[in-house]
Amino acid sequence: MPHSEQPDEDCGRDGGSVPEPPRSRAGISPKDPDPPERIESWDPVDDQMESAVRRQVQWNWHGRPSWGRKAVAVFPLVAVVLAVGLIVHTTVEAQGAIDQVQSVLGTGGATLLLSAPPQSSNGSSAGTGQTSDYRDVTFSQPSGTNQPIQGSTSLAVPPYVGWEANGSAGADNAFAVVNGGLLHVGVRRPTPDYRGWFLTTTGATPDTCAFQFSAASPPPVTVSTAGAVGELVMAVQTSNTVATGDINYVVVAENVYPGGQRSLVAGYSLGHLSHASEHILKRAPWAPGPLQVAIETNGENSLGVWVNGALFFSATDLHMGIVPPLEPYLEVQARQTAYTVSFSGYSSVCQSNIVVSNLPNGTVATLGQQSIAAQNGSAVFPGGMASPPVTGVLTLTVPGTTHPIRFDPHTYWPGDRLSFAPGT
Repeated sequence: MPHSEQPDEDCGRDGGSVPEPPRSRAGISPKDPDPPERIESWDPVDDQMESAVRRQVQWNWHGRPSWGRKAVAVFPLVAVVLAVGLIVHTTVEAQGAIDQVQSVLGTGGATLLLSAPPQSSNGSSAGTGQTSDYRDVTFSQPSGTNQPIQGSTSLAVPPYVGWEANGSAGADNAFAVVNGGLLHVGVRRPTPDYRGWFLTTTGATPDTCAFQFSAASPPPVTVSTAGAVGELVMAVQTSNTVATGDINYVVVAENVYPGGQRSLVAGYSLGHLSHASEHILKRAPWAPGPLQVAIETNGENSLGVWVNGALFFSATDLHMGIVPPLEPYLEVQARQTAYTVSFSGYSSVCQSNIVVSNLPNGTVATLGQQSIAAQNGSAVFPGGMASPPVTGVLTLTVPGTTHPIRFDPHTYWPGDRLSFAPGT
């Protein structure tokens, strides 16, 4: 491989039919029983394997497991018709985009207007089909009670109607609530096997975009049970699952164990229905702290993962088979412990630089550590699609004014396009 990190191991979910070898690391006793089934995206205990193991992955939709999706496994010829109906239903349910901050207020009555990103090149391939639904999400609006979506076991997260909640933990033992500028996702009560709760988008994003996730530091596991584990998952899956039955996805996960041990894992799943396997590409010990993850992938051979602005894994010779356009999803899983992780933001980043336009000649824009003189009416803050967002105060020093214009604190993601509107 041209990249420096060699794959640590190939590993899949525990479908219940293939026994695990004895576990002797991370305080897990070889006598501990295996969980009865594995029906979520990633088995953190796989990260503790002494040798490479490939096992079957039990089929599980990371999205809406409605009657239309379940029918794919039994009636593949009917699946296309059902998928069309599901898309129409999803479009009706997700009429509005995710509630985003459309403007940023400044002193003197000035505002910054955030322009909507362009329509996705693939059109309405799934749900609303616009990247605007999944850009610059900072969970600034508190959500109400999760509402069931008609004809499905999924739950909508109001007012973030572009996302749906679901998972093996069930709505009575899991939650996804937006409060205090954070999306709190968790499992309320311990379960003997792995249970989780995830949010996935109702629309898709082109593979030419990057997927950026931000989360608070996953909390410690406070129980002393040897087999307990909490897990944060940030992932990207194929959006054509409903039509093909493929459950291929890229995953970045932080696993937290009793005693304070943590690991960060990057990998992917490759396969169809119950015959898929997960592959660990890189695993590393990790320390507590906030996570900012960027994933760039074409779904086939190329994958780049950045964590907190540093390259964590890169490869161009993979065989993932993840057909674009793609859907991001956020997930929390736990075994033998209650567990909650708080996400602070998400953005589908489809351009690199942050641009502030409609500026008078001679204006100097300052954001973070960068000061940029406007040229041709625009200040361009350079960056890449995998660059972390910048949260702070943007100031504009406009010629002929006494004081710089200061805008309210805001999170600026790569690719943002803003237009300056002076006060009256």
